[in-house]
Amino acid sequence: MKMFLKYAVLSLMILSGATLAWADGNPGDYLHSRTYVGVVGTSVSVGNTGLFSGSNYSVVYSPGYDVSVIPMVPQAIGWGVLAGHREEAYALEVSYWQSVHNGFFGPATVTSNGGGSATFNTAYPATSVYNSINVDFKRYFLTDLQLQPFLDLGVSFPWMNISNADIDGNGNMLPLTLSGVGVNLGIGVEYYLTPNISFVAGAYQRWASFSEFQGSQIQYNSLAVNGPNGTQEGSGLNFAVGTTLGFE
Repeated sequence: MKMFLKYAVLSLMILSGATLAWADGNPGDYLHSRTYVGVVGTSVSVGNTGLFSGSNYSVVYSPGYDVSVIPMVPQAIGWGVLAGHREEAYALEVSYWQSVHNGFFGPATVTSNGGGSATFNTAYPATSVYNSINVDFKRYFLTDLQLQPFLDLGVSFPWMNISNADIDGNGNMLPLTLSGVGVNLGIGVEYYLTPNISFVAGAYQRWASFSEFQGSQIQYNSLAVNGPNGTQEGSGLNFAVGTTLGFE
């Protein structure tokens, strides 16, 4: 998975540079060049299988004892900001998304290699704040019209802050941070009220892998998942609706 993501990032960088360099102008296009900023409302889904099934956990013994429970993360509404630049039919966009999810862990049993265990008979609440920095390449169609559909290909760098989900060797409950990398594939439409003002809506499938965590340890550690499903996937279908303000 990591090798695939590395190649995806490299391919995106090459494709973005090449297409922007080769873009041919069309005199009939509604707009030709545009730098823009914007805001969006989002609907974020992390998935409820694999890593985020609500029954997985991580145990680390070195450099210090650390137990981290990983909750199920239901879909939630959030917000985002973005900035980008468009040349003819192509655009490169950077965005930041955040959403707060009312997650929970259990019922499940957490077991250490030393034989000790703790059982969660009922669902244990764990509020999760999902963050993501996204870099997306867009290809627009029907560029002579004010309503223009687009395809989106990009990469994302998500991380999640989870309250009271980490237990150190002294029994203290601490926040847990998970981080990873993802690939985005989306489709959407943008309506230009004027060349400088637009409304945009899109659906984006994000394939993500959360492979690192930080609990009571100072530095990030590789995530060693324990539980009935040890995969590190945190993928989901996401939606965004918003508006942009452009400068030609």
